[in-house]
Amino acid sequence: MAQKKNETAAIEEKVIPSLEESIAVGSFVNTFWDQFEQSQERAEKVRENREDAYINALKEVIKFNKQYRRSISKLYDQTKKTNKEMTTELMHQINSRKEEMKEVVVANTDRDLKNQLKEVSGQLEKLALTPFRTFFHMVDQLEDNFEKNAEANVAYARERRNAWIQVRKDYLKLARNTHFSLVERGKNSIKELVKSE
Repeated sequence: MAQKKNETAAIEEKVIPSLEESIAVGSFVNTFWDQFEQSQERAEKVRENREDAYINALKEVIKFNKQYRRSISKLYDQTKKTNKEMTTELMHQINSRKEEMKEVVVANTDRDLKNQLKEVSGQLEKLALTPFRTFFHMVDQLEDNFEKNAEANVAYARERRNAWIQVRKDYLKLARNTHFSLVERGKNSIKELVKSE
């Protein structure tokens, strides 16, 4: 009977360390899987931040390009206005001298010629500007379409990833439970092996 008491005391001593081992192994498994899930969440946040940064950079570049094209157009308009003012002043000076020298008939002919010259120069200007305006318009459309496509692509990629998140969580849960059961089986196998010896 004394021997049975010693065996029960020895078994109780063995049970207490195994309980501590179970807690230690369980916390190790939990810590491992918690860190794995946290690293996945951090990677997902980094990916989303990178996508947001890409979209923002793209928008800023497109905004800069549009402002640049607008400034070129304004510079052209300012140059055109200055040239027109200079031409008008020059024509006025020429006409004032001609009027002093010629008759009224010649002045009317000069006015008609001046009006025709203005009309022809206006048409030539429109003709010369058409390719530039068309090019600027096409570039604006291309940039707008590129921006919309990039945003749609990022949205689609996020939607696709979000659809798989629940599946991934379920697999992680199964992997965690399988890991726990493997640890428990290993512990139980060792206990049985120790008992049999």
